[in-house]
Amino acid sequence: MKVEKTKLSEESRLHDHVGERDFLDCYTVIFPDKEVPIEEVVQRLFLDFPAWVQTLLNIRDGVVRFFGLKTTVGLPTDMRYRSSLKVGEHVNFFKIQSIAENEIIVGEDDSHLDFRIAIRKDCLQSDSISLSTWVHPHNLLGKLYLRMILPFHILIVTSRLKGVARHFA
Repeated sequence: MKVEKTKLSEESRLHDHVGERDFLDCYTVIFPDKEVPIEEVVQRLFLDFPAWVQTLLNIRDGVVRFFGLKTTVGLPTDMRYRSSLKVGEHVNFFKIQSIAENEIIVGEDDSHLDFRIAIRKDCLQSDSISLSTWVHPHNLLGKLYLRMILPFHILIVTSRLKGVARHFA
């Protein structure tokens, strides 16, 4: 399964958040099964973390705690698989911000930055699944944090997209 860096779809509701100096990336994978519901894709992405991803999150939590930032342990968490999702619920520690037929946006706000992740099925190419991340840093700490985690972010996103695509193959 090949993951490619792509451009956020013009139809994505994530565009509602994007400002001039914000961070935005998008990665796309082709799914072998076109009929996978977006709710199932989102849950597979965020509930089935490999041990190495959980280890990175634990390290992150240990470091950011000293700066007064939110930790994944301190966020409401729901690890259940569900047949449907609702705005305001959590998938793992990710709060669902919006749900559309072909796109679910999750995210969180904190003192240093706000972020949203859009998981989207392309309407024109229904076997294409994209994961886009928007980050709005509020201050210098947010900008430094983003620079520090960016290599890990890319590694996790591409790995999770490949893993989910393989799961549905």
